[in-house]
Amino acid sequence: MKSLSGMVAFAGEGLRRVFYLDLRMLALFRIGLGSVVLVDLVQRSFSFQAHYTQSGVLPVEEALWFADFSALMPLHLWFPSDTAQMLFFLLQAVAACALVLGVQTRLATVVCWLLVNSLQLRNPVLLYGADRELAAMLLWAMFLPLGARWSLDGRQRCRWIGVDRVSGWAAAGLMLQVGLIYFTSVLSKSGDTWRDGSAILLALNVDVYTRSAGRWLLSFGDSLRWLTYGTLLIECLAPCMLLAGKFERIRWIGCLALIAMQCGFLLFLSVGLFPWISIVALVALIPWRSSGMGDSSTTQGKLSGVWIERVAALCLLMMLFWQITLVPLQFKNSALMGKMPDAMAWVYKVTRLAQSWSMFSPDPPDRDGWYVLESSAGDSESIDLLQGGVPVRWDKPLAVDRMFLSERWKEWMLKVQLRGLKWDRTVAQLVHEASRQGHLDPKRQPFQVRLWYVEEAYDAPEDSPSRHLLFEKEFADLDAL
Repeated sequence: MKSLSGMVAFAGEGLRRVFYLDLRMLALFRIGLGSVVLVDLVQRSFSFQAHYTQSGVLPVEEALWFADFSALMPLHLWFPSDTAQMLFFLLQAVAACALVLGVQTRLATVVCWLLVNSLQLRNPVLLYGADRELAAMLLWAMFLPLGARWSLDGRQRCRWIGVDRVSGWAAAGLMLQVGLIYFTSVLSKSGDTWRDGSAILLALNVDVYTRSAGRWLLSFGDSLRWLTYGTLLIECLAPCMLLAGKFERIRWIGCLALIAMQCGFLLFLSVGLFPWISIVALVALIPWRSSGMGDSSTTQGKLSGVWIERVAALCLLMMLFWQITLVPLQFKNSALMGKMPDAMAWVYKVTRLAQSWSMFSPDPPDRDGWYVLESSAGDSESIDLLQGGVPVRWDKPLAVDRMFLSERWKEWMLKVQLRGLKWDRTVAQLVHEASRQGHLDPKRQPFQVRLWYVEEAYDAPEDSPSRHLLFEKEFADLDAL
């Protein structure tokens, strides 16, 4: 028995050397996490009427048709009135500010997690990878002492006096969650373009996701194959370096390599808040130490609540089970979810642990395009309402990534056709927005509206882009929309 207990103690000590988080880095993680929640909320508020009201593009009764997850308290679905939606926005903003300042930190984190999931469920068509990662980071943040440093949370500060680091199931969960995002992403990149090195070149040709700096990068042509292989190498090795334990320099290098890659995404790609939340998550894993501090002066603490560690352990085991089981199913969430008992499937959906991480997988798309919202009245010249009311031109805009009203509008328009939605509500909202900005003359009555998608193929640049008519209707006036 003594030898068994000794082995358990030795294993526990080994795990604590690997799975630990610095309390100062967790403070920065808290500030960054709350800031991302707040910025995301502000960005969403600019399209509040179009995306979150019953008169918008997706009424409440249709929202659940497009969600592959659930929420513990779907408040935005329970109370669909415009007033209730505004109150939930305000409550989430207050919780995010409390999280940044470290006021009642755990309560603020729980409220943020509940409201973020509820808000995302209100209009799941708008979601992209950043939303899944934000929900995952908030889940693990609920178990961690985010208010132990640089906060207004006196209780947590007093509890962690004299302690530099925290270890345990929650720390292991956050570390493995971050590592799995990259490791499973590289496993899903199984296409030919990633093997022959042309994936980055192809990805930068997706104009809707490429910034002006990314278009400049295209001038390097075939030399970008080394960037492709470098991306695969970082996503494969850096997550393993995060588990370097006492070899802190290796863990430092792993964190910095992934942060550098995310900075590259910020510079060259238009992918919303995804790089920001990824950088915030990686900051939490940096093993920051004061200069001159030796191993003997670094103390570790454990979470005091037994239930917190048990729930964190359960979430960790569920996450690992899902990711391991997903690999032979080619990362298809629906295939694995269909095999789950109803109760277990519900838990996975509520915790958002049914995750699949991929970007440009298994290959970047080989086709891309842009939209033209044509408006004409009588014999007057047709104008494009998506380009500020200028005369319609069918050649590619200089910056396709900036032709949308916002990042959320971009996600919505790219998914309307894929999700089987009709374009009538979308066109009505876009026309009203163009009228509000002064791009549509209200005297142009009656007027006709056509929504086009102009598609081009990278593998056939000599071919002219093809036009697809998505919507066409004549209106007597704006009130008829």
